[in-house]
Amino acid sequence: MASTTRSSYIILLSAAAVLLSVVGGAMAARTNWCEPGLVIPLNPLPSCRTYLVRRTCGLGRGPFVPLPVLKGRCCTELEKIVPYCRCGALRIMMDGMPGGGEDTPPCSWGGQLELAPTLVSEAECNLMTIHGRPFCYALGAEGTTTD
Repeated sequence: MASTTRSSYIILLSAAAVLLSVVGGAMAARTNWCEPGLVIPLNPLPSCRTYLVRRTCGLGRGPFVPLPVLKGRCCTELEKIVPYCRCGALRIMMDGMPGGGEDTPPCSWGGQLELAPTLVSEAECNLMTIHGRPFCYALGAEGTTTD
């Protein structure tokens, strides 16, 4: 009789474990791991932001840092973000930048927006993304598909 009771508990615990894994999987599927604060830092890619502005606007204020050094720092920051979230991190970085605030020649918000997704390309950092290659669609395009 004791072995029957023990077998019942084992079956019950196994069923509970299966149920928890199914519920946990469903919850994980609804979570966007690329949200700022999870896989992506809250203020992502500060060196990429500086590199992007320098590339589109030229020299600015503050101490001079050579462009290759800024590019190296940017690539290091991007590399630390999981490939699945790199394009999203670039989009979030751009969302945090003042749009149009620096829209005087030669600095263009549109130019920054065009250049940002190319930071993962072979010519820049050569980093894999959610697309399985060093490529991002125009920023914001990743979330536009319908289910």
